[in-house]
Amino acid sequence: MRSSGTRLWRLFGLLSLASFILFAAGFVFALDPRQLAPEGAAVRPQPSAKQPGVLPTTEGIRQIVALGDSLTRGVGDADGQGYLGRVRQALEKKTGQSITLANLAINGQESPSLAAQITQTQVKQLLAEADLVFFTIGGNDLFKQSGELADIDEKKLTEATERLAVNFEQILKHIREQNPEAPIFYASLYNPFGDTEAAPDTIQPVLDWNSAAASIAAKYPRVLVVPTYDLFAGKEQTYLYTDHFHPNSAGYERIAERMLQALE
Repeated sequence: MRSSGTRLWRLFGLLSLASFILFAAGFVFALDPRQLAPEGAAVRPQPSAKQPGVLPTTEGIRQIVALGDSLTRGVGDADGQGYLGRVRQALEKKTGQSITLANLAINGQESPSLAAQITQTQVKQLLAEADLVFFTIGGNDLFKQSGELADIDEKKLTEATERLAVNFEQILKHIREQNPEAPIFYASLYNPFGDTEAAPDTIQPVLDWNSAAASIAAKYPRVLVVPTYDLFAGKEQTYLYTDHFHPNSAGYERIAERMLQALE
C-alpha cells in the first residue's frame, strides 16, 4: 500500500510539474509571440491589446485633440474629412452629442517639430482637457512628403529612424505629463511605395519602425498603436491619392474604421 501511494504521489508531482511548464510557456508566448517564431523570422507588429479601463465610455467623450502631419490633416481626401473627421462623426452619431475637435496637425511636419509644438502653452492646455488624443508622425521623417524617392541611402534612413524613436518617446512623455488619463491613439505607418521599384528599400524600414513604435508605446499607460500597414499593402492603387503617398477618401475611410475598432 505504501509503495502504491508513493507511486501515486510521484505521478501527481510529475503531472503538476508538466502543467506548470505548459502554463509558463503559454504566459511567455502571450507576452511575446516571437518567442516561438523561427530565429530571424520577421514578425509584423500586432495591434495593441485593449486593457480593461483603458478607454472611456463613448458617452464620456467631449473633446478630441489631434496632432501630427498631413495624414491627420486629411490631405488627399476629396471630402476634406480625413480619418479624424470620420471618427468624430461616428462618435457623435453614436452618442447623440457634439464633440469638440482641435486638429493641430501640420502638413509636412516631422517629429522634432511635433515634439516642440506640444510644449507650447496653448497646446498643453488643450491636451490637458482632451478626452482622446490622436496623432500621426514618422512618414516625413523617413521619406519626406513628396511621394517621390530618389536613391535611398540606407545609412541616412537608419539615422532618421533612430532620431524618430527618440522624438517619439519625448512626444508620448510630454502628452502623458499634460494628461495622465486620456487614451492616446497613434496610427502606425503604411508603405506607400509597396508597389513601386522602391519597395525592397522601404518595406522593412516601415515594418521596423512600426515595431519600434509599439515597443516605445508599451512603456506608457493608455497608449494604443493602431496598425495601418495591412490596410494598404497590395492595395496601393485602390486606396492611395493621386500623389501615391497620402490616402484617398476610401483609404481614410479604412483608417477611420480601424480607429473605431480600437475604440470599441
